[in-house]
Amino acid sequence: MTQPELRELFVKYNLKPTINEQREVLDMFSNFFLIAIRNHQNEQVDSDANGQAKLILQMILTKVLHLRSLVNGVSFTTNDGTTLNHIIDPTIVAISIRNIFETVGMFHIIYNKPNTEDEKCIVYLLWVIAGLSYRQRFETNIISEEVRAKYEFEKKEIERLTTQIEQNALFQNLDEKNQGKIRNRIKQKEYLIKFENNNVSFLAWHELINVIGIKPGLFDNMYTYFSLYTHPSNVSVFQFGDMFEDEQKSFLELTNFNLQYAIFLLSIFLADYIKAFPTVLKSFEQLPLIEQIILNYPNKFVRGEGYSINESWKAL
Repeated sequence: MTQPELRELFVKYNLKPTINEQREVLDMFSNFFLIAIRNHQNEQVDSDANGQAKLILQMILTKVLHLRSLVNGVSFTTNDGTTLNHIIDPTIVAISIRNIFETVGMFHIIYNKPNTEDEKCIVYLLWVIAGLSYRQRFETNIISEEVRAKYEFEKKEIERLTTQIEQNALFQNLDEKNQGKIRNRIKQKEYLIKFENNNVSFLAWHELINVIGIKPGLFDNMYTYFSLYTHPSNVSVFQFGDMFEDEQKSFLELTNFNLQYAIFLLSIFLADYIKAFPTVLKSFEQLPLIEQIILNYPNKFVRGEGYSINESWKAL
């Protein structure tokens, strides 16, 4: 493919894409994620944490495929012939993309942000404990001895993993105040933390925009924006009323806008996954050059060259 042809396709898919073109990009991500699963899923890992990281790739793949299905839209006709014209609901798309954001943020916090194995171990164990602790709330719903046994096992597992954190060399080198912060995260069933010079900082979901490396000012309010639709807010209701005005079809514009966020997030995840599992880069670089550029460029654009998967973009 010539350079002018590369540039033409780059502009089409990365700079001014339509909904159909962004759907094609979702297909490109799905294609590569499935290739990565096929080629690398059975490679040996050195920990349960890394084994679960590979499951997260599978989860991302299914999220992309379901997002693609949502973007196909819906229509309906009642038994007596009343028809709902073909529409796409941007609020449902937004909810799906928020879930993708949380998954991408979780992956980065656990598998990319930590600077040492001890940091990674603590954040990963906090994540595991948080999930098990929330399941402990279902004690009042236990209806069988089998479920009771599972409940008791997970209760002991929380205790074991808490001890494992406390025996971690990094934890033991922290002062009492910062050890207390980690114990607080265990108690609150939270895991969003970062380490800076032996200091523990709590994180909120909306702060992950900058933590994962997105340049300040680009998507600062992305999480809040998608949360308006997830809860749902009054704003989401009155906006819904404006989306389907005759002839305007603003629901299409909003869907296209939302999809651009999804593409950025998937590109970031792809780069982070390859950083966590470098052997996947070989499969990535076997893709056609234009697909390498299309899948990597959003990540490079919002985070800078230091996060770029490779230098395929230099062919433009």
